[in-house]
Amino acid sequence: FTGNVVASNMYEGYGVYSWYPDGTSPTQSNYFAFNNNTFSNIQGSGLILYQSPPTTVNNTVFENCSTNGISWGDYEEGHQDWVTRGLTTNHCLFSSSSPRYDFAGNTSCPLVENSVLSVQVMNLDNSYRPIWTASTMSPCIDSGTGDDDPDGTPRDIGAKTAQEHAYWEYSFENQADYERWHWVSYPVLNTITYNALQASEFFKELLIIHLNSNDEPTPTYLDRIDWMEEGELQSIEWYNENWTSNQFAHYVSSPQGYKIKLLQNVPDTVTLIESGFKTPENLRFSIHGGVENWLGYFKEDPAKPNDVFADIWDDIIMVRGKSWSLVRDSNGLSGKMGTLHYGDMVSILTTNSHTFQWGSSNPTPPALKSMPQHFAFDEKPDYIPIYVSLPDSLMPDLKEIGLYLDGICKGAVVVESDYEQISAYVNSEDELTNSDLELIFHYDESKRPDQELRTTSYRPGKMQTKYGIAGARYPFYEVSISQKDLDNVKPPVFALKQNFPNPFNPTTTISYWLPETARVRLDIYNLKGQLVKTLIDSEMAAGPHSVIWNGKDGNHQAVASGVYFYRLSSPNNTQTKRMLLMK
Repeated sequence: FTGNVVASNMYEGYGVYSWYPDGTSPTQSNYFAFNNNTFSNIQGSGLILYQSPPTTVNNTVFENCSTNGISWGDYEEGHQDWVTRGLTTNHCLFSSSSPRYDFAGNTSCPLVENSVLSVQVMNLDNSYRPIWTASTMSPCIDSGTGDDDPDGTPRDIGAKTAQEHAYWEYSFENQADYERWHWVSYPVLNTITYNALQASEFFKELLIIHLNSNDEPTPTYLDRIDWMEEGELQSIEWYNENWTSNQFAHYVSSPQGYKIKLLQNVPDTVTLIESGFKTPENLRFSIHGGVENWLGYFKEDPAKPNDVFADIWDDIIMVRGKSWSLVRDSNGLSGKMGTLHYGDMVSILTTNSHTFQWGSSNPTPPALKSMPQHFAFDEKPDYIPIYVSLPDSLMPDLKEIGLYLDGICKGAVVVESDYEQISAYVNSEDELTNSDLELIFHYDESKRPDQELRTTSYRPGKMQTKYGIAGARYPFYEVSISQKDLDNVKPPVFALKQNFPNPFNPTTTISYWLPETARVRLDIYNLKGQLVKTLIDSEMAAGPHSVIWNGKDGNHQAVASGVYFYRLSSPNNTQTKRMLLMK
């Protein structure tokens, strides 16, 4: 029973009355399926299943059914008839249900499983099509399951689909025990419904709050949203038990880019979904001269910056993405050239103001930069680029490079070419010039088991800050690794690596280096500082070591999800790091 509109009391008190003939037994090969239907204005129950075999009800609207949306009758004699499942109110929506009849003789009918039930009005027009106007957007739009609608968007719920449109989603993955910033923009927007693009409505999934253990309101997901308006930084952040509502009036647009930071250890992956219309690729927008602009890239094809910025290329002083940047000096724009992708954010600084539209681009394959797996570090809203030149002899086996300042990782890069950028997440250039700086090289363990982790050091004052035409606002550094540097690489003096994987469930590997034979101890602690388990307490030889923790305490009991600390100590050194067990 698929794609039907059942309306206005089609039968005495019921929309559809479905039963299996008396005296026969339903089998697994016999079933009823009700898919993509609309039951509307029924003076009674929309759908009654009486003595039914296994039944599925999917993507079906029950609107204005005065008794119930759906009612179940029992197959076995002795069970009560007309056991109602779902909501007993009008305006109920079953968005994706997979109920199954229980043949084992249980005394109650099965519940409607995996269902989304709502008492809100489904907002269908006179033709039973989901309404999408300036005042209303039906919750049926893009909320179904199964095959996409003809326009390529997720299935609309009900017998009829809404008008042709587009769809966009961006998922913020679970945050572990380190800070991450997302550089994003939104190429698909609901430009029909009034106030749908206002920040308070557009970002509402991120703005959810809850009561903490002290019954105080606190954010569930979001830490901060930043954007630039004519060179002025604007933000939504938590302050005095509320969001800074003065920025809620901001309207989201596709040419605008955003930096979004979630809280650490958020409970779920958060996905922003926008049903709307693609922004025309030839849309013109303003670039303000002399100030930083955060732009959204809303063309579908990947592109190189020199192609899509060709019309204003000679006026650009600085341009950067999340993992690449270019700065103009006397020789032109130099640095690491990246690729722009649909929904990216890019920061740009020009000398003059422009009315601009994204230019044409040559065919460019996607080039998403991989995240480092062997280094963990906190990100900041922005970074200082360090451009690293590598000799060909290092390329075959080198996998990642980590940047350490005074023993703390401040950034890392996956090595994919002989010229890479490490984004240094520091507060100022003084941290780079006045700290003990180390570059840690992580090799392919299978090819260089004796050199998995090596380091080269730069003492304070050796790193020289450079500036382009943009001046002191945008410093950068250049490092060229020579063969002499490679000959002098050495294992870290005393190094405790970030566990891998992290987050983990239930096992993780902890690796470390010892400069000399010594008695060492490796302990696991919880957030209260209580000892959970001692993994090592013995004399160990100089060199690399690793140990696996299985997520159990000293009594062999599995520990709960959460943040744990692991500490490596020897007679002369101690280091501590964090890790996250996420079940």
